[in-house]
Amino acid sequence: MPVAVLAGAAAAVVLATGPALAAVTLDPATGTGFVGKGDVQTVFGWNNKQLQANATGVSFSYDATTLYSAVCEWSTGVGTKGQKTHTITLKRQAAVSSAVAYDARERNQVTGFNLLGYTSTSTSGTVPSVGQPCVGNEEGINHNGTWVSVDETGSTGTLSVSHAGTPLPLG
Repeated sequence: MPVAVLAGAAAAVVLATGPALAAVTLDPATGTGFVGKGDVQTVFGWNNKQLQANATGVSFSYDATTLYSAVCEWSTGVGTKGQKTHTITLKRQAAVSSAVAYDARERNQVTGFNLLGYTSTSTSGTVPSVGQPCVGNEEGINHNGTWVSVDETGSTGTLSVSHAGTPLPLG
């Protein structure tokens, strides 16, 4: 089950949904936080020795989807107003910079991974702005109109971990 967080949250969000995610935090606005070693071990099925050997090859990514409700308004040929509500989807994929966290008192044992922020982000979809032109569609007729409202209706995100291959969701 992927870990879901609210992408617009201002403070660090604890991604724990139960004992499986003992030490995962992420600020989805900045990409900073921490992932405990046990959470990475669980995803890959590693014991402590395997984690110690593979830690420098671990990387993280964050995928988010934000939904918007946008209303296009236009005047029909007879001067009456028409409106159509559109659902707009914005998807974002980001690489997350990380550094292995060690406990120097315990022979430099890995304790987890510090998430240091986003390094690259790609986005698909465009969120309209109020006042921009839009095309309303009523009964197959396209009308030139204007976006009169754009509201965020929801957002989810998944933090994933990779080692030598495909990202796997944490959780």
